[in-house]
Amino acid sequence: MWSRRMASLVTGKKPLWQVAAATDVGKVRAHNEDSYAILNSAQLRGAYDFALIVADGMGGRNAGEVASRAAVEAASQAILNNARYVDASSLLRFAVEAAHISIQQRAEEHPEYEGMGTTLVMALVRDTEAWIASVGDSRAYILRGEQLLPLTEDHTFVAEQVRAGGMSLEQARHSRFRHMLTRAVGTSVDYTPDVVSTRVESGDVLMLCTDGLTNMVWEEEIVRLLRKHRRDPERACRSLIEAANAQGGQDNITVLLAADMREIAASSDDEELQTVSELPTVRDPLRQVARWVKRISPRPAAIGIVVVLIMAGVLAWVSVVRKPKPAPQLPPPPPVLDLARLRYAEPKVLLNKPLRGAPLTVDPQGRIYAMSEQGRVLCISPEGKLLTVSSQPFSAAANPEIKPDVVYFATDPQGNFYVCDRTGRRILKYRTDGALLGSIGQGKLKRPAALAVGSDGSVYVIDAGRLTVFRAIPEGTDNGSQPHR
Repeated sequence: MWSRRMASLVTGKKPLWQVAAATDVGKVRAHNEDSYAILNSAQLRGAYDFALIVADGMGGRNAGEVASRAAVEAASQAILNNARYVDASSLLRFAVEAAHISIQQRAEEHPEYEGMGTTLVMALVRDTEAWIASVGDSRAYILRGEQLLPLTEDHTFVAEQVRAGGMSLEQARHSRFRHMLTRAVGTSVDYTPDVVSTRVESGDVLMLCTDGLTNMVWEEEIVRLLRKHRRDPERACRSLIEAANAQGGQDNITVLLAADMREIAASSDDEELQTVSELPTVRDPLRQVARWVKRISPRPAAIGIVVVLIMAGVLAWVSVVRKPKPAPQLPPPPPVLDLARLRYAEPKVLLNKPLRGAPLTVDPQGRIYAMSEQGRVLCISPEGKLLTVSSQPFSAAANPEIKPDVVYFATDPQGNFYVCDRTGRRILKYRTDGALLGSIGQGKLKRPAALAVGSDGSVYVIDAGRLTVFRAIPEGTDNGSQPHR
């Protein structure tokens, strides 16, 4: 069966988008090695209306699932932490780089996953413009009217042969090399992304998908289903997955759809539309009970009440005669660390190499990603060890100047908000309700720029071109640390 994991209604100033996603293991594979993410405008702090990410992993022993999940997690974190600091194309390239390094690092930590990799296709949308990045053969399309317009090119051996004129489309469809990738994230082959931008028109439907859809369903059928359910992208996702499974479901299938709803919004100005991040399928239990009661006649209902009362008496008698054994005592759950109530150790330079002022991000495993002055992405361990350096620089340009009007900020996993006060040379920390908790690094920073917060609350900042950390210390720990103030 198909499984819908997320659907969201995403609003910008204009246009209004309705986004849905679905993924399915298919009819042949034992595991689903696809992963995806949807980031909404609130998560992106208004920098974009939304972001879509899809990855199709590969590798034995479930390594494909590990690779795709690692790529989506790293790319999501890179986008969330840096959406307001760099342009869209650079942001997507940085996200690909972070995904590549994350997969390679996991393969080093787990030799059984050596050789794993993934495709990766991402979209950033703001107002009437979309930016797309792709590596591999997962695709992005726009449905415009009756046309399905491709936004990506497959990075496969046969696709390159077709583009070079050495193979026909029909030969490519039946070639035994049709699944051989020439680019993939996390592997030793080329992982350079193609990045394009395009205008979005009223009524367009943006689709990101894995090859489990496009290898099984003809383009004409995809167009028909998208047009049929254009106003209901969730239904369209489900229909596309059902169509792929009806043709054999040879691979995992993942579909993300974003429908431009400006025409509908314009015709329903009196209706209030809300922005949400998740719309789980939940039935109304009160409504179900009401329908059930309506079907019961008075006489059977009275009989049912009598039966219930008799059963309640029997159960009460049994509970008196047979005392239940006391429930085993479970150990209390470990206390949850309150990230709003932390102290911080003295600042420490974690990596003594010159870095650009931005970007900066921390992945769920605590690895830090920053950029050297030469434009190479560095992966740094929580202890400050340089783990990996990207093979290609983003650009050979010198470290760009930091614009005075740029505001660097970050959030921790509990929603507390951190802002770089460059004038005061400190970091301001706010609670989720907006109350100021205090400052970090007062009088100890020189030229603070981008910052990021780890899962333990430790604060990382690029200060005067050096990666610096304020280690978080839980409340009640007495080791000479200073509270933020």
